[in-house]
Amino acid sequence: MIQSQNKLGRRETEVKNVAKGTLAVLLAGTAMASAGGIDRSGQSVSILFEEGTYAELSYGYVNPSVSGDDFFETPTGDLAPAYSLISGGIKSDLTDKISAALIFDQPFGSDADYPLSSMVYSYTVAELTSSAISLVASYEVSDNIVVYGGGSYQTMAATASLPFYGYTVDADAASGFGYILGAAYQIPEIALRVALTYRSEITSEHDTSETGPFAVVASGDATTVTTPQSLNLEFQTGVNAKTLVFGSIRWVEWSKFHLSPPDYFTGGFGSLVDYEFDRITYNLGVGRQLTEKLSGAITVGYEETLGSDPSPLAPTDGFMSVGAGLTYAFDNFEITGGVKYLWIGDASGDAGTFTDNNATAFGLKIAYSL
Repeated sequence: MIQSQNKLGRRETEVKNVAKGTLAVLLAGTAMASAGGIDRSGQSVSILFEEGTYAELSYGYVNPSVSGDDFFETPTGDLAPAYSLISGGIKSDLTDKISAALIFDQPFGSDADYPLSSMVYSYTVAELTSSAISLVASYEVSDNIVVYGGGSYQTMAATASLPFYGYTVDADAASGFGYILGAAYQIPEIALRVALTYRSEITSEHDTSETGPFAVVASGDATTVTTPQSLNLEFQTGVNAKTLVFGSIRWVEWSKFHLSPPDYFTGGFGSLVDYEFDRITYNLGVGRQLTEKLSGAITVGYEETLGSDPSPLAPTDGFMSVGAGLTYAFDNFEITGGVKYLWIGDASGDAGTFTDNNATAFGLKIAYSL
C-alpha cells in the first residue's frame, strides 16, 4: 500500500511539473498576439493556481504584416507596426484555503501606421493603449472546488490622425473599474482543472480634442469608452505522468464595443472603431516533460472569420495559429520561451480589402517560486 502511495505521489509530482511548464508556454504565447477586436493579453488569472509564493514576468514581441487595397483599389502597403507587450504577477497563500494574486497586463491595444502608398489612407496613424492592474483572491471550498473574485483598475488612451479627411483626435488617458468572478473544479492528483472566469465591462471617460472640418477645435468633450465583458474557460488534464493536454475558450462581447469621438460621430462618420460580432477564440495544446528540467509544448489557435466590415484602423477578421515553446526549470526559477505564427483572416468591406496577412510573435517568461 505504501509503495502504491509513493508511486502515486511521484506521478502527481511529475504531472504537476509538466503542467507548470506547458502552461507557462501557453501563457507566454497568449500574451504574444492579439485575437478578436483589440484583444491582446487574453486576461488569464491562472496565476492563482500556482503553488505557494510565486512571481512571474513576461515579455512578448509581435510583428504583424497587414496590407490590402483601399476602396479606390490602391495598395495600402504594410499598415501594422510591430509592438511589445509586458505582463506580470505575484501570488501568495494567505491561509491554507485563501490565496491572492496581483496581476498586471496590457489587455487591449491597436496600432495602424499607413505608409505613403494608398490614395485614401497614406500617413493615417492610430494608436490605442491600455494597462490594467487586477487584484484577485481565491477560496478553496474543498479539495476539488475553488471560487475566486476581485477587481480590475484599467487605464486607456487613444490618438488618431486621418489626413484624407483632415481630421485628428486625441483622447487623454482615463481609468475605470471592473470586477472579476470565477470558479474552478480540480483533481490535483492528475493535474485536472477547469476554470471559468467572468470579467465585467469597464467604462472610462476621456477628455477629447478633435480637429477637422466637422470638429470643434480642441473641444475637450468627453469620449466614453466601454471595454466589453468576457468569459474565459481554461482547462488542463494530465494524460500520463509526462504529458498534459491544455487549452482555453474565450468569449468577448465585441459587438457592444465602439470608439466614437463626439464630433466625429455627430459629423456623420459613425465610429472610428467598432465590431459587428462577438468573438470566440480557441486555443489547444499538448505539453510533454522532456527531461527532469525541460518541458515543451505545441499549441494551435483558431478564431472564426465572420465577414465583418473592417475598420481601416484594425482591418483583420479571425486567425489560425501554431506555436511551440520550451520551459527550463532550475532551483526555484523557470524560464520559458515561445514562438507563434498566425495566419490572419481576410477582411473586406467599405474600407477596402485586406488579404493574405500574417503575424509572427515571440514570448519570454521568467518565473520564481518558493
